[in-house]
Amino acid sequence: MKRLLPYFVLLCLVLPALPAGAEEGAVAKKPVITATVSAGFSKTPDAVVAELFTSQGCSSCPPAQDVQQELSRRPEIITLEYHVDYWDNLKTWRGGTWKDTFSDSAWTQRQVDYNRRIMNSEQGFTPETVIDGRFQDVGSKKSNILTLLDEAAALRRVHYSVSPHLTPDGNMTVTVNGPGIKKEARVVLLRLIKEAAIDVKGGENKGTTMRGHNIVTALMVIGTWVGGKEDYKFALPSFKDNESCAVLLQDPETLHILGAGLCSM
Repeated sequence: MKRLLPYFVLLCLVLPALPAGAEEGAVAKKPVITATVSAGFSKTPDAVVAELFTSQGCSSCPPAQDVQQELSRRPEIITLEYHVDYWDNLKTWRGGTWKDTFSDSAWTQRQVDYNRRIMNSEQGFTPETVIDGRFQDVGSKKSNILTLLDEAAALRRVHYSVSPHLTPDGNMTVTVNGPGIKKEARVVLLRLIKEAAIDVKGGENKGTTMRGHNIVTALMVIGTWVGGKEDYKFALPSFKDNESCAVLLQDPETLHILGAGLCSM
């Protein structure tokens, strides 16, 4: 079942100065390195970003997550998965309620921010896929998503390189390079769970196992960029074996994604 975010809830949400869940200049903990970070060469330099907004409580969402996993195997696409929280308290006749393992109000806010700009709408729904911060559609409509991915790729007329890599001292450096732009873009670090299989014990998907890929668990703005080659160095958080990260170069006003890089863990 597709779920619309209630209109009265959306009216109470305020657009933040930073992307939802982000804290500019936040200090990361000293790393306990359990994995290796490389420059993410499994993805092409101009990879387009597909962000899926989903929930374990949504019976329409598993097919969209399957599409997302299929897209993740393509070198020209970086997929990200956000679990919204407006399904968490929904009581169903068959399965009662179910709180999503990865849900966060910050991801609901991020979805709202996108829809305000893309559709001039205060509504949100699952499953929804946003492409490069420019386009959106129902996440399970594979042919539509593929068309939007092609359209977004065609708009990447200027190349902006985003490369995360591990430094010899055990920290991380993100190198952003490209022609100058008129206004600052934000360099956004996302922490990810590579894969997860969750046995859902309530809600619309009660009794099923839902599989996720590149599930976003944290977001932090690590700097701003206006052009040229810039390095952003910071302490690498402690990553578990099943974790990774991605970096977005994103316009804070339009939310268009100019470039992206996926860490290889």
